[in-house]
Amino acid sequence: MQAVNELRKRQVAIADDFKSRAQKAEKILGAIKECEQTIAALNESLSAVLGIGVERVAKVPRVKTAMVKRAKKRGRGPSQRDCVRDFMVKAGKPMKIAEIVQAMQKAGHVFEAKRPVGAMSLLMYNNKKVFKKVKPGTFAVA
Repeated sequence: MQAVNELRKRQVAIADDFKSRAQKAEKILGAIKECEQTIAALNESLSAVLGIGVERVAKVPRVKTAMVKRAKKRGRGPSQRDCVRDFMVKAGKPMKIAEIVQAMQKAGHVFEAKRPVGAMSLLMYNNKKVFKKVKPGTFAVA
């Protein structure tokens, strides 16, 4: 009878140990989930600043430019400068280049450039009649 009581005590102790370990595991899994959400938010911010997509596609081998026919300019539709100007007029406030790219992507605009932030920088700095530099890296419609 004493052996049975000793086994029951051990069983209760083991069950309590499992419960406490399960609770610790739940806390750790919650912390991991929070970290993953933070990482996802940081990736999104970083991709907007660097001008790259969050999801990376496998590298495609580059073809030499001499072998590629140059695409003809699209003669129809508004230019990118016009799209950006209209977007900034709707925004109604000065914006940083990365913010403009990110907001336009969220609005559904698709950029053809591999690095849209770099392309947007060239557009903004080279069109001084259309865009006015308010602060370093921040522009408004002129």
